[in-house]
Amino acid sequence: MTSKQQVDNDGFVTVEKKFKYLSLSGNNNNNNKRTKNKKKGRYYFKDSDDYTLEDLESILSKKRETLIESHFYKDLFDILKEQLLSTKPKEMICYGIGSIQHSKNAQYQFILALLIRDILKDYVDKVSIYDPVMTELDKELSKSHNIHVIDINEDGKRTVSKPTLFYMPHCGRGLYSNTLSVNWDKQSLPNVIMIANRFDMYVGSQLERDLRRECPYLIPAVELVEYTSFPKEFDDNKIFNDLSIITFPKDKVNATTDDFWNNVPIEQEEKS
Repeated sequence: MTSKQQVDNDGFVTVEKKFKYLSLSGNNNNNNKRTKNKKKGRYYFKDSDDYTLEDLESILSKKRETLIESHFYKDLFDILKEQLLSTKPKEMICYGIGSIQHSKNAQYQFILALLIRDILKDYVDKVSIYDPVMTELDKELSKSHNIHVIDINEDGKRTVSKPTLFYMPHCGRGLYSNTLSVNWDKQSLPNVIMIANRFDMYVGSQLERDLRRECPYLIPAVELVEYTSFPKEFDDNKIFNDLSIITFPKDKVNATTDDFWNNVPIEQEEKS
């Protein structure tokens, strides 16, 4: 029995098993006729829990081809070059992508992270990644692509002193607020560049009290940000939808007063 692995366009690994039968020949009452059994090959879907690094790399290769050949990426590529190269980030932090082993969305988001690193190769010295749901295979994959796996859950609270790109597609609003909170001053905030959901998706459209409790730093941040939106369509439009490149221009930051930084409307959660 021999087997061969294949990856389809959706990234499913199948194993084609081919059975070889020995031909039996011999004298009998039917003029020594040769008989032969013939059976078709069978296909088995491979569960993602059983993926190897080779399986995952094959899936990512298919996904990468689909992404870079799309009209979405052709438009996005120009946006990334125009908006990110001028920021000259020295480091890239990837939060909240999910499990690359188990999630189609995470696979595409991981591929985009690699493509962005290629675009910024003249500037970015280090790429790091963390998500609490990452599997051992996810970590092995990341390391094979020279991406540092962060050991602990930082809750997004990474202070930066040099231009840093935070790649945070579809993270929770609290995580965005945490990243802002530890860089909330005139010196640090302009060093924060984010690929994230627009803050004004939350501020102004949700209860003020919930915002003050769950993501208070988004409230004043909307006065400082500049957005460059991603193209609108890719695949089923749930992988990169509503994402933007978010920056905090120095002129806007420097025009603020001390009260702006000291009066973030934080509301503590009620104790039961």
